Parts: sequence; structure tokens; C-alpha cells
Amino acid sequence: MTINDSRVKNGTLTLGPTATALDVSCQVTNVRINTAYSDDGDSVTVLCGDTVAAPRKLDGHKLAGTLVQDFDYAEADGGVIDFLWNHSLQDVAFEFTPNDLTASPVVTGTVTIEIPSETYGGDVGSRLTTDFEWSIVGAPTRTYPAATSSAA
Repeated sequence: MTINDSRVKNGTLTLGPTATALDVSCQVTNVRINTAYSDDGDSVTVLCGDTVAAPRKLDGHKLAGTLVQDFDYAEADGGVIDFLWNHSLQDVAFEFTPNDLTASPVVTGTVTIEIPSETYGGDVGSRLTTDFEWSIVGAPTRTYPAATSSAA
């Protein structure tokens, strides 16, 4: 297998139902899906000295990243900060395409919106960003683009 170098670039991130989704792609400087695992019980050691490791379990997925604050853009759900404040603790659909220029899968699901702790303000005179991490409800779905074939 040769090197296949993926990049998050020219992608999209939308929040909300498809018909009224808010495209926050131009406000996001970092976006990723995080997955967490933990031990599900204890390891077991038997008389002969052998040990069976504790089984692992999936604790869940999160949609995480960094966004540029836009609190000056105050219309109902017009900016990402308004959207977060208006939908705090609500389950909201999301769609994340890491790179529209490749055959990357589209990740969809539902996240529980939580207002990040540092949402309004920061250092005077600087570009303000906010880190977010939202729990994905259930498992996200990855949908691969349809294979394209060229007719001869």
C-alpha cells in the first residue's frame, strides 16, 4: 500500500436539520470526531499465573474542535455563537465532510449542544476562538460517496 495523506480542507460542518441547517464551515478552524474506550471490568489472574486482560468497551464519540467567535453577528441562529446559546442542551443533527475535494466519507449523527465555557470574549484586540466538545448521541454514521466510473 502506498501513502495516502488525508487533510481536513475545503470541507463542511453543518448543525441542525437539513432543511434549516446552519453551515458553520467558515467559523471552524479545527474539527474532529473523538472516540473513547475504557476497561469493562477487571483483569483476572488464575492459579497458574496467566492473566486475562479486562475487556474493553466503547464509551462513546464526540464532535470536537475550535471555532472563531462571532458574537457580533446577532440574528436568530444566524451565527454559530447564537446557535449554540439558542440550542443549549438540545440534540441537534450534524453533518461533517472533512474534504469535499476527495472521496472522503460524510459523517452524520446527532450531538447534544453544550455552550463552551469560553464563548464570549477573550484577549483584547485579538481573534477570539472557542474550543468545543459535544457528545454524539449513539453512533455516528459514515457514508461513502458513490463510486464514479468513467465510460470509455
